[in-house]
Amino acid sequence: MNRLLLFLLICICGKLSAQSDTLAFTKVVGRLQMYGDSLLKSNNDSIRQQAHLDLSILLDSTLRTEAGSRLSFHQIKGLSIAESDDEKVKTITWMLSLERGSKYSYYGYLLLRSERKTPWKIVQLQMNNSYSNEELEFAKTDTLTWHGCIYYTIHHERYKKKDHYLLLGWAPQSAYTTRKIAEPLVYSPAKISLGAPVIKAGGKARTRLLFEYNSRATMSLRYNESMKMIVMDHLASSDPRPEAKGMYQLYGPDLSYDGLKFNKGQWQLIKDIDVRN
Repeated sequence: MNRLLLFLLICICGKLSAQSDTLAFTKVVGRLQMYGDSLLKSNNDSIRQQAHLDLSILLDSTLRTEAGSRLSFHQIKGLSIAESDDEKVKTITWMLSLERGSKYSYYGYLLLRSERKTPWKIVQLQMNNSYSNEELEFAKTDTLTWHGCIYYTIHHERYKKKDHYLLLGWAPQSAYTTRKIAEPLVYSPAKISLGAPVIKAGGKARTRLLFEYNSRATMSLRYNESMKMIVMDHLASSDPRPEAKGMYQLYGPDLSYDGLKFNKGQWQLIKDIDVRN
């Protein structure tokens, strides 16, 4: 066969295959959007549970294909997508709310790669919420013992030619309380750790910071570019009695702020920072 003709046939077949893939994934995204809408908007627990099941199965099968793993999924309501600025870490997380917001379950995937534009390693996150708040701040967990949350930011730092990632998450717990979480991600070809003892707070090395407060309150936890640190509302109880400590439905922002600053591979908690400027 003439080489030019062979080349043209390869190009035509490749174009038809790409068009076929595009059409197939357009339909997949449409179905995921439908399931995501039901997951968020339905007032019926059975419908939400079925939507979650359908979304989980379709999303998993899509991510397991190389072309599917390259989809952004940003247009799917109900899914939270966070990606590091070096494009080496991505999270896809969602929640299932039942019994009128009194019960929450969390689901997700962690996508990792060593270099940009190389194929993703797909790792499913499996929830284990058996930890108390105090235990969780010192626990070393992995993808099989995940506490469960919606990740909304992946902050990336680099020190001594090594990447450091801090995941910021949000997790309603019940009709009364909500959590926010800041936790390091450490990974290698052999191991993935969610939480690492590189946060210095209160004279102790913690694996993550955990904040629980009244579900009607709003807590800010985000990176402040001008201050070069994670800035957060400081939480305090509205009841000063000692016996009210740990009753998180009484906690909320007290109009002061704390910061979490990266320094030589570790995160240092700084109390009572000035954010007026």
